[in-house]
Amino acid sequence: MNLKDPDKEFFDDFEHKVTGKIKMYGDRPNFPQLENYGIEKMELDDYLFDKQAILDMGGTPRHKMTVGGIITLIPVIILSAFPDSAYIYGKMWTTVLAIAIGLMLTLCLYAVLKAIIQMRLSKHKDPKFETYIKAVLFYEP
Repeated sequence: MNLKDPDKEFFDDFEHKVTGKIKMYGDRPNFPQLENYGIEKMELDDYLFDKQAILDMGGTPRHKMTVGGIITLIPVIILSAFPDSAYIYGKMWTTVLAIAIGLMLTLCLYAVLKAIIQMRLSKHKDPKFETYIKAVLFYEP
């Protein structure tokens, strides 16, 4: 039986990757130091928190799948309001077409959401913090 180590971090998001690496290797002499980049600890924490909030804007994977499933089924639900004789391509092919339209709506929603997240990340980007974060993430002990 494989039990998880209780001391191990369970978070796998961007903010926790950076702060975890700083906690783990921050006392080593060749680790990137905040002072060398002109950054204070509180500023870095605020920057990472804001960046993680932008990255989490889309929600959890479970939330994304639920919303995607509901949006995919909306055209089928609308189609069910019409009588069977009104279907253009027969019952089966019209239903397949409605599901395809729902999938396209879901993909459009995810594309717009991804574009909004990228736009907000580009507005939030600060080169001073980004160079420090890259140095931390690429640090090898």
